[in-house]
Order: sequence, then structure tokens, then C-alpha cells
Amino acid sequence: MLKPVLKNVFLTIFSLTVLWFLFAYEPEPKPVDDGRIHIEYWTMTGQKDQISYAVDRFNEMQDRIVVKRVVIPWQEHEKKVLTAILSGNPPDVMTQFSPLSQWASRMALIPLDDFIQQDAYDTTVFFPALWREMNWRGRVFGLPARTASYAFYYNNELFRQAGLDPARPPRTWTDVREFASRLVRYDQQGNINQMGYIPEYGFLPGHGDLATAIVLAWQMGAEFLTDNGTRVSLTNEASVRALEWVADFYQEYDRKKIGAFIAGFGYAEQHAFLADKVAMMMLANTFVENIADYRPEMDYSVCIIPSDDGYPSASSSGSWWLSIPKGARNPHAAWEFMKYMVSAETQLAEALNTEESLFPTSRAAAYSPLFMTDSTTRIFVEQMEVAHSPAVIPLVHGVFWREYMGARERAVKGLQTPLAALQQAEYQIQIELDKAVRYDQYVHARMHYEKTGLEKQQ
Repeated sequence: MLKPVLKNVFLTIFSLTVLWFLFAYEPEPKPVDDGRIHIEYWTMTGQKDQISYAVDRFNEMQDRIVVKRVVIPWQEHEKKVLTAILSGNPPDVMTQFSPLSQWASRMALIPLDDFIQQDAYDTTVFFPALWREMNWRGRVFGLPARTASYAFYYNNELFRQAGLDPARPPRTWTDVREFASRLVRYDQQGNINQMGYIPEYGFLPGHGDLATAIVLAWQMGAEFLTDNGTRVSLTNEASVRALEWVADFYQEYDRKKIGAFIAGFGYAEQHAFLADKVAMMMLANTFVENIADYRPEMDYSVCIIPSDDGYPSASSSGSWWLSIPKGARNPHAAWEFMKYMVSAETQLAEALNTEESLFPTSRAAAYSPLFMTDSTTRIFVEQMEVAHSPAVIPLVHGVFWREYMGARERAVKGLQTPLAALQQAEYQIQIELDKAVRYDQYVHARMHYEKTGLEKQQ
């Protein structure tokens, strides 16, 4: 009686095995033996068209290296790259936008210093804030590939309706506050239906504005990290004064009415700036395309982000960066491809030949007459020179913004003074930073970065 049963079990297992080999099993691809070096470049969904342009050009312009682009959904990219590194089968080049130091501190990237020294590579070609992001513990781990620049947008038509001259935009934050008071409008029920400015707009997900308090703090010289990157500093004078300005701004308005007003914001043509709901905002260069797509007839202007007398303007700009993961099989070929990707010629060609409008990280590309074709673009280029990284405390990037947003909310609602709110946030962030620093020290005491080795020459 058992034999038929065993026979059926055996046949079932055999059938499933055959099906697995036919449809599920994917053997390791054999290296292509065509005399060329084949490398993999892992990028993310959302960059596909733009990256395809540069990859295709690289493959066409030379016959020594072939780049295969692998596009991964951005939600899965980090997990897949780390898994590939741990399994010993990483891509040769990867792109990311999360703080580079979080990757370098995990020994997940190969330092690029040997390559830079070997080629006498000029790192001053990049905007300062972007290049600083590429450094960790005195070493370089990536090259900035794409970025965005921010400036101050204002609605010319709303300015004229309020008796303001669009040819004279706000120069200081005192001007912003004065202009805002003239631009606010109420309906017959006393509800707000238009505002001149909203300092907290930068904390609304997906709306693209900068956080006013952070920009103000940068302009006044705030340093959020001290003691060689181990101490959080949110209660410095500049940070406190910046948050006080924001909290004080709302004293002229009813917070509940502002909340109800903000609840009506949307996306695309319902964006607050496009819908004539907010007259002044700090927005990225990419928003120019949004206006062209959803409201091409809009009458608006762009100017330098205001700063109070005696202080320089400041902006924010982070980067999509390129790096070589630990364990990459072809680091030298990867380096050659990376240099091509960030070259002025490539970035300028992409700007002129692709639909996406990510800003070049190369100064030569940004300052080229072919790119800087109007006064608006010139302003965005100028703002890049005074930009700061949004990775304020990179090792605990998410924690910083969560706690800072909470501090701002408590201060604006009057639940705490700005100083007390920042003290609470500073305490919480420091706890997490201490953990991150201890882990980084532990890793560095027991592991070493993989060498590029100029001994690994192809």
C-alpha cells in the first residue's frame, strides 16, 4: 500500500523540481567574453530616462567598458544594495540620495582617494556643499551626480493687487513679514483664503519648500554639529533666534485658521503657489517645470532668498551621488564611468537633451552659457554657491528632522518656548547620535575599508 503513495510523492517532488528549474531557477549569468569589461550600474526608478541617456552615450563613445543599467524601485534600492554587498555580489556602481556617511560608516563603500590622487582629479569642480557631503572621516566615498537648487519665488499678480512692486522683491526677512501682512486675504466669514508667506510650508511632505527656521539659522552662522561631529547643537544662539522669528511670525494670525487654510492645499495645479494661495515661497529649480506644465500663463518671478542686513543669503542643496560598493569586481572601470557621469560635458549634454531638470553638480556645466540662458537660472546658480546640505546631522538624518519638526511645532503652538523646544529636541537627537558614533567607532576599530588598490587594475 505504501509503494503507490511513495511513487506519487516522488513524482510530485520530481515535477516541482523540473518546474523550478524551468521557471524559477536563474543561474548566475556567465561573463561575456568579448574582450571588454562589463559593469553593472544600479540606479532607481525615476531616473531611468535621464540615466539611460548618459549610459548609452558612454557605451557608444568607447569600446573598452560596457555599462549595464539596472533600475530598481527606490523603496527597495537600499535594501537590495546592502543585501548584494553582504552576499558578495554587489553592483560595480550605485546611486543613492540618503546621506553618504550612513553608507561609509557601515563600511559599505570603497574609498575613492587613491583614484583621485592617481588622476590628479580636480574636486573643486563641484559646488562646495555637495562636495562636503562626499567626505567621511577624512576620506572621499562618492561623487555628486545630480542636485536641485532653491530660490525665492513670488507671484507678480498678487504683488500688484497688494500694491507691491514686483520689480522690488523682498530683500530681508523683515520685508517678507511686512509683505506677508499686506498679502493676506480673508473671506466674508473671516477665513483665510490667501497668505503672503507660510514659514512652516517646508515641513509639508511633497510640497517642495525649504524650512524657514533652518535657512535663517544657516544665514546667522549656526553650526548644528560640534566636537568633531559628536555633539548636537540646536540651542546655539542662531538656531534659537531663527525659531523665535518663525514662532513670532504666527502671532499676527489665528493658528486654527492657518491650519484650516493649509488643509486645502493639494498637488499639481492645486499647489498653494500655483493656485494663488501663497504668494511667496522657497522652491526648487524644478518647480519652473511645474509652472510650465500646470499654469504656463502664470506671472511670477524668482529672486535670491532674503537675508537680514549683515548676513549672507543661504540655501539648501543635497545630491544624488555615485559610489563603488564594497566587493565590486571592477572598481577601476567603475571609476572611469563615474568620472564620465559627473563631467561638465555629460551634465551639460543631459541638461540640453533630456526632459528632466535636475541641476548639474559641476560648476563648469552650471556656469556654461548653454545652461545659464536667463536671469532665473543665474539666480539658481548663485544660490548653489551658498547652499548647505539638508543632511544636517547625517548619521541620524531621520531622527534630526523628526525631532526638529516636533520642536518647531511645539514652539509655534506656544506649548514651549523656542529654547525649551530646541533643548528637548537636542537631548533626543544626542541620544541617537551617541549610539551611531559608538557603532561607527566599533566598526572602525575592527574593520578596514576595502582598498581599491591600484593593484586591482584591469
